[in-house]
Amino acid sequence: MRMKLDLHSIVGLLLCCVFAACEKAPKAKEKPAPAPETPKAPLIQKAEIADWCPEHTVPESICTRCNSSLIAGFQAKGDWCKEHGLPESQCFTCHPDLKAKFEAMAPKKK
Repeated sequence: MRMKLDLHSIVGLLLCCVFAACEKAPKAKEKPAPAPETPKAPLIQKAEIADWCPEHTVPESICTRCNSSLIAGFQAKGDWCKEHGLPESQCFTCHPDLKAKFEAMAPKKK
């Protein structure tokens, strides 16, 4: 009887090991997770809008000649040329060196 009990214990232990190993092994029907795709170029290239006023050769976002609502802000900072009606930081007549600075900032023509 003692041998029967040991044999049953051993068989039970072996079955447990076999079932435990089966659960950890990958199943043949399961597919591995796909690798993440690399981003592709868009079908239509987005046009970039340059912040540039070609008429006045300054960034559009600070062009007081195109957007008069900006004038008060420049005047409040003390950046105003009364003689030419422009911000001092954009007055090429009083500060000719600024022209080269702004020309360097201009978007390059394609």
